[in-house]
Amino acid sequence: MAAHTGKTGLGLYNNGSGELGNDTNFRFTNWYTGDAFSGDGCFAVDFDTTSGWQSNEYVPVDTSKHYYHSVAVRTYQRSGTTNRLSGGHIGFACYDKNKNFIDLRNCGGLGNTYLSRPANPGDSIIYIQSASGWYTGADVTSNRGYFRWVLFFPPSHPDYSAPHEYTRINPVSYYRLEQTSQGDWAMYLSSDRGSGTNNQAPTTLPDVGYALPAGTPVSRGAAGGSYNYCHGNPNYPEEWTVYTTPVFTGENRNSSRPFRYATKYIKFLNLANYNVRSDSGRPRPRFLLDNIMLVQAKPPSRKAVSRPAYKEIKSTFFHRRKSIWLKGKTRLRNFWTAWKSR
Repeated sequence: MAAHTGKTGLGLYNNGSGELGNDTNFRFTNWYTGDAFSGDGCFAVDFDTTSGWQSNEYVPVDTSKHYYHSVAVRTYQRSGTTNRLSGGHIGFACYDKNKNFIDLRNCGGLGNTYLSRPANPGDSIIYIQSASGWYTGADVTSNRGYFRWVLFFPPSHPDYSAPHEYTRINPVSYYRLEQTSQGDWAMYLSSDRGSGTNNQAPTTLPDVGYALPAGTPVSRGAAGGSYNYCHGNPNYPEEWTVYTTPVFTGENRNSSRPFRYATKYIKFLNLANYNVRSDSGRPRPRFLLDNIMLVQAKPPSRKAVSRPAYKEIKSTFFHRRKSIWLKGKTRLRNFWTAWKSR
């Protein structure tokens, strides 16, 4: 196990291992002493639910550092009549410095491009340099509105200026995108940002409070996995099972790991019984959680990273020296044989 830090060596989630002997920070659950992975108790979802829930505390993180995330879980009662295991997504939710949730529609990474002309309040059409990563055509509303958001990264904004990373300047979508005779792309703005289709809803650009000159970074905002499901969505076995991620670091647009752009805090996240949300079995399955941990780990050592290459070079070097030595030995043997037979 990598060396790590955290409260009393139990990770960065307060009471993640039940060290307080109650459900502090995990109020959605009930404190349960009938079983535990370790210690005197654990957290129980011992009631009918298919709700998503998060821990109560905002846990500060530094995305330049290295972490791993871990949790122990087990089903302790299958569903009635259908005999199903508990199961659902497990991971964390990301928040920015103001404790705003970071949705994928706040993250660049899709259709990264730039304004080819200034965009001003009241414009019904804006212009971008490239349409790569965007839906194109005279009507693109066969794609749901929440896949067609327009994200702006104003160069003068104090928080949202990093090109194609994190922004909350995303007031419109679009319904049409066609190339102009000048070679750039005309984007017709829409107010439809929901789950519907075939609704053009033409609109104009509101005043976003910051200038949007030519060259302003732009990305396509698109819905996806709501949270960072770093442990996936397993069905929970009836024996205690520990799920642990590899060590991770950094930021990008994702629904697993590492952190999302601009993350400063996280919360533990579980979609309780999501895998059986449509199942008719009652009561629903019940499950237990323990050792919920975010652990700061040491980064991989340079020596460890370089060792395979070093071994390969070392092996090649000695293989070559051995070949030379064997050739020399063969030449000596041939000379000695020839000398004796004179």
